[in-house]
Amino acid sequence: MNRVRVLYHGGRCLDGFGAAWAAWMHFRTTETAVDYQAMSHGDPVPEVAGETVYLLDYCLKREPLQALCESASRVVVLDHHESAAKDVAGLDEVCTNLALHFDMHRSGAVIAWEYFHTEPVPVLLEWIQDRDLWAWQWPESRDATAALMARPYDFGLWQALAEDEDARQTLVSEGAAINRFRQQMIEHYRKRAVMGTVAGYRVPVVNAPVEIQSELLGELAVGHPFAAGYLDREGRRGWSLRSTADGLNVADIARRFGGGGHPRAAGFSTPLPDDNFSVNP
Repeated sequence: MNRVRVLYHGGRCLDGFGAAWAAWMHFRTTETAVDYQAMSHGDPVPEVAGETVYLLDYCLKREPLQALCESASRVVVLDHHESAAKDVAGLDEVCTNLALHFDMHRSGAVIAWEYFHTEPVPVLLEWIQDRDLWAWQWPESRDATAALMARPYDFGLWQALAEDEDARQTLVSEGAAINRFRQQMIEHYRKRAVMGTVAGYRVPVVNAPVEIQSELLGELAVGHPFAAGYLDREGRRGWSLRSTADGLNVADIARRFGGGGHPRAAGFSTPLPDDNFSVNP
C-alpha cells in the first residue's frame, strides 16, 4: 500500500495545523496509512521513498523540493506563501509527479480543506483564515483563535470543536479573557523592544513569545521599514517579521535568510552557536 506523508507548517501555527487537520478529516475515513509531521524552515527532509507527500501551508526550497520529487511517487504542495510560489514556479513542468497549488487569497488551512473536501469550510477554519490573512472579517476570530492557541493541538479535539456550536461559543468566551491578558503582555514586551539591525535595516527588535508576536510586531512596525521578533528553540533562533502597508515586503527580507512568507508577515531562522548557553565568570 502506498503510504502518505503530510508535512505541514509547525511551530504551533494555527493555519499549518488547521491544514493538517483538514487532511486528517479526509484520511481518517480511509484505510490509508498516513504520517503527519510538523515542519519548520531549515528542518531536515524525511525519507519519503515511494510515498505520496503533501506539503501543507509549507513548501521546501526549489532544490530540496526537486530532490523530494525524485524520491517520492507523488508530491502535492498546497500553500499560500508568496515567496515560496516565486521560488518553485515552473518546477511542476520539470517534475511530472509534482502538483503546485498556490493561492495568496486563501489561508493554507482553507486551501487544504477545499482540496480534500467538497463540504463547506468549517467555521473553525474560517476563523483561522481570518487571523492568518489579517482580514478580521469575523467578529469572533480574535477571541476564538486566542483560545485555540491555548488548547492542545490535537486532531480529535479540533474535530469536536468543529462539530459542536456550544463548544465553539465557549472557545470564544475563553478567548476574550485570554486576549485581555495578552494585551497586557503586548504592552509589557513593547516596552522591551530595542532598535537593532536586520538585513541592513534599523528596526525595532524584541524577544517575545510567538503567541503575541503578530500583534506586538504589527504595533512596533508603525513608522519603520518593519519590526522583528525572535525566539530561541532547539539550537536555532526563529525570527518573525511584520510590516505595515507603508513598510517593506518582508517576504523578500526573509528569503535572503532562507525563509519566506507574505509581504507583510514572514519569517526565517538562524543557527545559534553551540556555546550559546555556556555561561562562565
